[in-house]
Amino acid sequence: MNNLNNYLFTKYSKRDKSITFANNFCENSPLNNGITMNYKNIFFRFSGLLLAFFLLQLTYTVQAQKTNFTLVLDAGHGGHDPGAVGAIAREKDLNLNVILRLGALVEKNFKDVKVVYTRKTDKYLTLQQRADVVNSNHADLFISVHTNAAKSSAAYGAETFTLGLAKSKANLDVAMRENSVILLEDDYKAKYKGFDPNSVDSYIMFEFMQDKYIDKSIDLASNIQKQFVNYARRSDRGVRQAGFWVLHRSACPSVLIELGFISNKAEERYMASENGQKELATSIYNAFVRFKHDHDKKSGVAAFSTDNKEILRSNDHAETDEPEQKPVADNKPVTDKSKPAENDAQQVIDNAFANNTTSITSKNAQLNHDVPVFRVQILASGRKLNADAADFKGQKNTNYFVENGLYKYTVGSETDYNKISNIHKELRSRFPDCFIIAFVGDKKMSAKDALKLIK
Repeated sequence: MNNLNNYLFTKYSKRDKSITFANNFCENSPLNNGITMNYKNIFFRFSGLLLAFFLLQLTYTVQAQKTNFTLVLDAGHGGHDPGAVGAIAREKDLNLNVILRLGALVEKNFKDVKVVYTRKTDKYLTLQQRADVVNSNHADLFISVHTNAAKSSAAYGAETFTLGLAKSKANLDVAMRENSVILLEDDYKAKYKGFDPNSVDSYIMFEFMQDKYIDKSIDLASNIQKQFVNYARRSDRGVRQAGFWVLHRSACPSVLIELGFISNKAEERYMASENGQKELATSIYNAFVRFKHDHDKKSGVAAFSTDNKEILRSNDHAETDEPEQKPVADNKPVTDKSKPAENDAQQVIDNAFANNTTSITSKNAQLNHDVPVFRVQILASGRKLNADAADFKGQKNTNYFVENGLYKYTVGSETDYNKISNIHKELRSRFPDCFIIAFVGDKKMSAKDALKLIK
């Protein structure tokens, strides 16, 4: 037995020494070290790439979920409820046309926004059904569009409402009119928990409401009104508060817009025109761009958002859509916001820059103030553009003037209308929306009015 134990001990000792020697030899071998390090580098690099890819996918998935923004658009009235009725238009139709144009702009420019319509056709929905659409889709924003009306045909202007207590009779009247649609329902008292749209007492409830979305709603409403003034050149009736049931029942920031007064003939013609509907929809869209940008920034997902920008005016009101005269109230004429301020002429001269882009006003000063000078306006921008900017599409020798905070660029300077008409025809292939304007001295006017002076 002892001999066997000695044999086994000797054998395994030799084997252990061999293994130890082999390990030491391999570890100290330059060849082995190179192979070992290469495998380690490959392993760690591959693992790092896998980890980075996994984290990137996880981050993208989380951010994609955060950028799933839902916008609910509501065209007020519909079906057997026409809303306010004017001489040539019905409120339900005006509301729907503007909403569809607004939705198309958002869908085209925001791939991360889901647009939901309460209606896309002429159908009737109750106020509660509209709110249910908002809540069932977990909306991030709700915009309801309406058209105003008044007993007096002199009333005019756009206004945007948020939820709150009506602090004036005018605000209360608007809320009562819009809420009165619930009277078309047979069991409205049960559905709306005893709310009577025609009773002042029913509106006291809004005094004690704490709307957690009010700040965002007011910010959006303020921007909408600014856009109505700056883009669409409408009269500003301001941001107001009133007790609208559809806003009260919608669990997200929400506004109700009154586009204008269908009871005012000039505003009715404007709202019924294609140009007017485009401008109103674009104004609301511009305000939405800002709201979405702030939403993404506060959510920490701005880097993943589409770089959307506001749409700037490229032309003025079409001559066929411009009211024959501005509406009046209290016998006071409305300020024409499209008319340059008295100091605009000096501002244009002070801001004139070289590189083939010059100030119109400085040139006009050298011309006879009684002779109309025709030009073709090709575009407008919120900032000064360099002469080689892509917006000019290679066009040289452009001029500009400043109006309502916008830099408006023109081509040509002719006292002969036939000559400017030929220039206009040539430019339309590159600038489809270009149009002819005129200056008499420093005063801008439409080509139509300028031609009257020549005759």
